[in-house]
Amino acid sequence: MKIIGDIQAIEPFPAIFIETLGIIAIADLHLGYEVLSSEHGVFVPRVQFKKTIETMENIVRKVKADRILILGDLKHEFSETTYHEYQEVSSFLRFLIDRFDEIILVRGNHDTFITRITKKFGVSVYDEYTEDNYLFLHGHKEKNLKKISQSTIVMGHEHPSLALYTDIGVKEKIKCFMYGKAMGKNILVLPAFSFFAQGSDVNLIPASEFLSPLLRDVDIDGFETIGIIENDRYLRFPEIGKLRRLYE
Repeated sequence: MKIIGDIQAIEPFPAIFIETLGIIAIADLHLGYEVLSSEHGVFVPRVQFKKTIETMENIVRKVKADRILILGDLKHEFSETTYHEYQEVSSFLRFLIDRFDEIILVRGNHDTFITRITKKFGVSVYDEYTEDNYLFLHGHKEKNLKKISQSTIVMGHEHPSLALYTDIGVKEKIKCFMYGKAMGKNILVLPAFSFFAQGSDVNLIPASEFLSPLLRDVDIDGFETIGIIENDRYLRFPEIGKLRRLYE
């Protein structure tokens, strides 16, 4: 499904393909999430890594690309990398190496000590990555839109989702792509690849509460969203401003 210009969303997955660059891009995998949760007394079944691999296998079967770009938060633990997390990240990188000519990682706020793993696999790590007229970043740092020369920004970090209510008031939450224009730039926010990532309900919370400093300075009411029905299909929704007014 086309999103912006040359960017195609790979239905029904939380991933995009940019044909002119030969790149698949994903964001926010948060590998190792279950172990950290258990250390804090919350038991979470260890299913995420298996689901991550299964989803990536489906993506590479559907789209042929030479390169893959990860827009931050490959790992979850903020502090020293745990043994389990190290094993999951290493196994995932081995999986990608067998399927892509190049792996590009943009460092996210969770990716502390990540180079201890990536250097073993020859994976390039960037604070932000530019190519042609694209700027790829995680989205957790302050960024002045007026000073960006590229026309299209692709980012993660926000974990965008939509909160939808049934007729009896039951809340449903689905991941989504969020995209639009601001200050002459195309902005695309990728959904979290992580199975457990909760995300920001972009149609409910005010922009001032967004995780990303860049998005706090943007009027997103004119932005559009594409919801993801897991393992099924995409759903296009009206502009965020219209969705907000449904629940006022």
